Amino acid sequence: MDEESVFSLSYEQLTRVAEKNISECELDNQGALYISESSKASALLGFWYELAINGAPLKNYEQTKALIDADQQRLRKLIWPEDDR
Repeated sequence: MDEESVFSLSYEQLTRVAEKNISECELDNQGALYISESSKASALLGFWYELAINGAPLKNYEQTKALIDADQQRLRKLIWPEDDR
């Protein structure tokens, strides 16, 4: 496995995959399962954000960052619906 594999996803594809994976987390449970699932969903959100922000083009960066921030808030609400941030 010495060969480097390269692939690309558009921002929209990346966001759809993150939303799907976060939605599949079992966040309606309580106790240890909730902690595990919310940790997994939070890690997915963090990974999505890092990929999105590091892949943002420098041209129109502020506009792109505003889109990323809006999507981040939308994805956060999937994990923490009552959060007012």
